[in-house]
Amino acid sequence: MNYILERQAVLERVKDIYRVVRGEFLRHGSSVENELLDKAYCSKDWNSLLLAVRYKEFQTNTLFFEVNRWSMTTESSLVWFDEFEVTSLAFAPQKTASVSFVVYEDNTYTPAKLDLVYENGQWMIDNFYNMKYGLNLRERMWYYLENDIM
Repeated sequence: MNYILERQAVLERVKDIYRVVRGEFLRHGSSVENELLDKAYCSKDWNSLLLAVRYKEFQTNTLFFEVNRWSMTTESSLVWFDEFEVTSLAFAPQKTASVSFVVYEDNTYTPAKLDLVYENGQWMIDNFYNMKYGLNLRERMWYYLENDIM
């Protein structure tokens, strides 16, 4: 396995994903909560966890998400993504990677990070991090599921 080629593959995959995400934001007036993005670009584990969160939201009439995981914002605004960098890459015991990037809005920016896993022949997002607020979304989702929050 060529480390340099795999780093480039990870970087291109994430850039391609975020080109689609940006297109969705432009098409839908900047407010995207599109679970089809999760289905297309996120790991099986992520989608199972998301389904459990959605079920609890339905059962308890509460809402989980503090920030939009795709834009890292709390409100609807036009965003763009830049400064993508592979910050880690491992081949064993499973192929994993992390990519940092920056989300820009009109008058602010948010550093962000993704964890990825190699699944069914392609890199899939396994977690989202909002570095500005120190949010690990997978961890927050588990906390929401395991606690009674009102």
